[in-house]
Amino acid sequence: MRSTGTGMAGTAASAFDAEVEAARAQWQADQAVRAEATLRTVIHRAPAHAGAATLLAEVLRSQGRLSAAAEVMLDVARANAFAPSLCLQCAYFAQQCDRHAVAVAICAGALARGGAPAELLVLAGHVARESGDFDAARAHYRAALEAGVDLERHHVLAALANTRRYTDAADPEIARFTREFANLAQAPRARASAGFALAKAQDDLGDYAAAADTLRTANALVHTLQPWRRAAWRAFVDARQRDRIALLPRSAAPDFRPVFIVGVPRTGTTLTATLLAHAAGARDRGELRTLRYVAERLIAGGRLADPAALAEAAELYRTLAVQDDHPAPCYLDQDPLNFRYLQLALAMFPSARVIHLLRDPRDTALSLWSQDFAHPDLAFAYDFADIADYMAGHAELMAHWRQRLGAWMFDLHYETLVAEPDATIAKLRAFIGAAGDASRTSPEGSAPVQSASVWQARQPVYSTSAGRWRHYAPYVPELAGLAPQG
Repeated sequence: MRSTGTGMAGTAASAFDAEVEAARAQWQADQAVRAEATLRTVIHRAPAHAGAATLLAEVLRSQGRLSAAAEVMLDVARANAFAPSLCLQCAYFAQQCDRHAVAVAICAGALARGGAPAELLVLAGHVARESGDFDAARAHYRAALEAGVDLERHHVLAALANTRRYTDAADPEIARFTREFANLAQAPRARASAGFALAKAQDDLGDYAAAADTLRTANALVHTLQPWRRAAWRAFVDARQRDRIALLPRSAAPDFRPVFIVGVPRTGTTLTATLLAHAAGARDRGELRTLRYVAERLIAGGRLADPAALAEAAELYRTLAVQDDHPAPCYLDQDPLNFRYLQLALAMFPSARVIHLLRDPRDTALSLWSQDFAHPDLAFAYDFADIADYMAGHAELMAHWRQRLGAWMFDLHYETLVAEPDATIAKLRAFIGAAGDASRTSPEGSAPVQSASVWQARQPVYSTSAGRWRHYAPYVPELAGLAPQG
């Protein structure tokens, strides 16, 4: 039987569990209001019932009430005296809702209690880093390392390396990266993570030859464990160009204006969203991931041509984008991989706009090759031939979309953005229909950054990343084959 944390008699606990299961059945039957009422009744009588709180948070999140959902998790963590194992679940949920202030509070409560597992220290570090508090992130990561965190499951060294710039070759952190990378008894995935951390430090110090050598080994380790399927990518690109998608009336969601910021990863989508949110009063939802979720299900179910299915998908996307905080004139979705489904995005939201990031492919490829990604969608990033293949598929799809959606798309060159940020953002404001909002700022401030650009997005705009590939040209000859065409 699941513990409720209240010390109640077994019969009462069983009754509460039965009510939670009844609420689950109500929710699955599309009776969310009844499910919420049932769960709130349970929580009123048993505030520490983790099962009731977790399910209520899921119900609220499905309705776009992410702030309310995160607060439920904070309340149950508090009712259970911030028990570390429960806090790990609660803080992760709040993080995934982009309610990082709540996640910080949950982690702080658990850490103050003492005895927190290394996994909770890692999560506390991630939450702090994504919120821009790099000093706190470093403290948590170091504590996790001292607690003996599993480096194969938790890539703490790479995360630690991305909280600062290294200026001293004798830094003890660099010594640790070197030691873990050279440890052949360590699991290959853990060695690779240490390698990416070491290469980051070597790059900071300007030792590009050493960084290239380290990256070559680290990437090879991951590529062996997580190969990229080029044939599957080719089939995907072909299939998207054959898709026939239903159209919704232009009156669909007239009060909702999404802006999709897309491109090959590492081309500047996060920087663009951060700058535009502050300049236009737009709400930056980060890498929302909802478009890919609905697209994959519509494609798998063969329902792209079904107007009713598209309307349902559009309402779900709108609900999870708008959420339950203050309204905004438009909503930014900076998931770069949304480029795969732009025809669907514009079919669901005819008033949407697309900002397409372009960058020198040599800089993009080097940046991809320098990062350790966890998601299988980015398995191409560990091999230059795979990167080139992915970029070719991206270019083909974007050319296809441009023929059909050209008026709704703005091609933005990263090099122009970093060289002329003010003028470029002014053009983007005009493109998305926010030309008169130059003095406005996003009411929620900077959104949490969960992408690989978490450090760069918190720094002043700089142009030193443009042409960075030249430092590596003597050591990474593969870059020459990725020169821009035309």
